[in-house]
Amino acid sequence: MKNILIICEDFVSSNMGGVGIRYWELARVLARHCKVSLLVPNETDLVSEEFKVIPYDRQKSDLRPFAEGVDVIILHGYVLHFHPYLLDLHIPFAVDLYVPHLFETLVSHAQDDFTEWLPAYCEYLRVQSELLRAGDFFFCASERQRDYWLGWLHAVNRINPHTYQQDASLQKLITVVPYGIPNMPPRQQKHALKGVHPGIAEDDQLILWSGGLWNWLDPLTLIRAVAQLAEDHPRLKCYFMGTRHPNPIVNEHMTMPQQAMELAEQLGVLEKAVFFGNWVPYQERENYLVDADLSVMTHPNHIETRFAFRTRLLDSIWAKLPIIVTEGDAISEWVERKNLGLTVPAGDVQALVKAIDNILAAGGKAAFASGFERVGSLLHWDKVAEPLVSFCLAPSQAADKGHYMTDIERISRDKDAFLQQVIRDKDAFLEQVIHDKDAVIDDAYRQIERYRNSLPLRVYYRIKRLFRMK
Repeated sequence: MKNILIICEDFVSSNMGGVGIRYWELARVLARHCKVSLLVPNETDLVSEEFKVIPYDRQKSDLRPFAEGVDVIILHGYVLHFHPYLLDLHIPFAVDLYVPHLFETLVSHAQDDFTEWLPAYCEYLRVQSELLRAGDFFFCASERQRDYWLGWLHAVNRINPHTYQQDASLQKLITVVPYGIPNMPPRQQKHALKGVHPGIAEDDQLILWSGGLWNWLDPLTLIRAVAQLAEDHPRLKCYFMGTRHPNPIVNEHMTMPQQAMELAEQLGVLEKAVFFGNWVPYQERENYLVDADLSVMTHPNHIETRFAFRTRLLDSIWAKLPIIVTEGDAISEWVERKNLGLTVPAGDVQALVKAIDNILAAGGKAAFASGFERVGSLLHWDKVAEPLVSFCLAPSQAADKGHYMTDIERISRDKDAFLQQVIRDKDAFLEQVIHDKDAVIDDAYRQIERYRNSLPLRVYYRIKRLFRMK
């Protein structure tokens, strides 16, 4: 049985975000085929009988004891940046690229001082490039993301004669492992919102924002739409499931939660038509999903949107909630093609108002049930994880490993060759200087000797001795 080490950088606990959920679920799938250890950067309240869950310090822990004897290391983000010694173990790396981190940072730091932000961004680029050079197998969340990463892999020379001859489709280098959903449908054990949460009645029509309030999203358009609908639809309520991420590192640059609450208060709908939760525990989310009538997630039109994969919308698909989403990302294409709901232009409040009205008027969940039936089974975790399971059962290092130098390695080699040539030239020059100096000295000695043996000098010394004798 293969031994697999999964190193997660995000919190894994009852309260966890999309990254933590992904690694928890992938560990569960892999544990059916392999012996799995999941390293998490926090003390966790989750326990698994299927695999080991081991806390570690994200920056300071020595991970070598955990890596001894493993056949594959699954990692992402900054793991190799903080633990570069893992490269010396020559264990195949399966690298997860499902979060387009650099695009998120462009949004999060857009208002920062360039003198501080640019050096940090250059460091992010360096870390990402090093990760792409180090991996043996890569996986991401969508075909659109795969196109993006293929371009970057080509730029760092990971697409080359070796990887092409190994597999002309390059699926053995990088493939798609989307976010998934559980095999079993959600089961509501209790009402979480309707008839329970203050201000939300049992017969209200409930819009659910099922993810976090990140800077690269646009909850403000939804709040404006709900405020506009509130007068004619007093039973319409909107609930935001996640305000602050359980991982404090994620919250450092997040200003959107505060903006959203301030806007709701200005429009007079805070705690009347718009409600904000703290963070819904993973195992309790189905109680919230089943209570809802409609799922909405809106975002601006920027580059992060194009390559994003809105993971918490998968929960909406799991719960068969009609979805309204802004045009432009990968899931919006699913919504349109599979009849899972409606799409709206970015920032268009009136279009969102109309879409909400249309879905609720059409009967909500029942009107879109057939589309969800066709999609759901394709997104089960054990189905989407198949390419990763296949790699872990037959791991290998990438075909091009050891055959190509990086720019830094090439510069270092050329620098060493240049310095060696400088040293050789210096030694040759010094030898020539010494040789020329010796030749000059030898010639001077010969001149002196010739002068001493000359006839005038011999006559002089002879006369000098004669005078001394007298």
